Amino acid sequence: MTPMLSKLKIKGNISFIYILFGVILTYFSSYLPDLMGVIGIEGTRISSIVAFGSLNGMLYGPFWGAIISGTGMLLHEINNTGYLSKNIFSMLSPFFIMLSSVISGLIVNRQHKAALGIFGSLIVVWYLFDVGRSAFFYPWFHIVVFVAFIIFQKNSIKSIHSRTFVFVSLFFAALIGVLSDHLMGSIAYSYIFDLSTEAFRSAVLLYPLERTILALSATFVAFFFFSTIKDIILSSEGIEDDVSRMRSRNMDDYLYNDVIPIIEKKDNDR
Repeated sequence: MTPMLSKLKIKGNISFIYILFGVILTYFSSYLPDLMGVIGIEGTRISSIVAFGSLNGMLYGPFWGAIISGTGMLLHEINNTGYLSKNIFSMLSPFFIMLSSVISGLIVNRQHKAALGIFGSLIVVWYLFDVGRSAFFYPWFHIVVFVAFIIFQKNSIKSIHSRTFVFVSLFFAALIGVLSDHLMGSIAYSYIFDLSTEAFRSAVLLYPLERTILALSATFVAFFFFSTIKDIILSSEGIEDDVSRMRSRNMDDYLYNDVIPIIEKKDNDR
């Protein structure tokens, strides 16, 4: 086996183990205690796994994060047939978690337009329903976070390398992720069970606190993970050589693509 093939095999094994670890962790997290009755609607519960939906998106990206979240939830449902057959909303819940992973993953990957496009579309969809227009005040926190994130990303470029910027960025990624899950779930819940405006009125001041707690949980874990990985990379052997090679390659590209054409243009003008 050539050294190149050996490296590819090792990398593939590490990726598989990394993904498998995410699926197992998500599966077992589905057994964590749920938040009962927090959203103000009697008999409802908010699964703590929602936080892992955003966390998977931040750690694994929008695609693999969604796959891991969906797989972990699916394994949970297969192992709990009563939960699977309870109602349609319960069967749809894994897709809400997967959406949370997609949104959070897109934001961490700096695909902000795509993430905000999906998030904004959910807000618009809410108002397409009669109950949405009646409870027009319900997604107020979603709108505030939507606007706040746009302002944040436009006015924080200078501090992009600070730890504070990283933490706040991860918090927005997690918060928009869990709020996407929340709004998609609210739309589906109101459509399936035909909830009244009063049901949402009772939750309008409660769900922001609940979602913020879930988002902060995912943010602290992701921040610790990224900080640890950064320290490992910076302290690894050969990192200085890698940086030097990168700088050298960038300098070569700059000379070839920018400087030389300018010199040749001046020679031709003469």
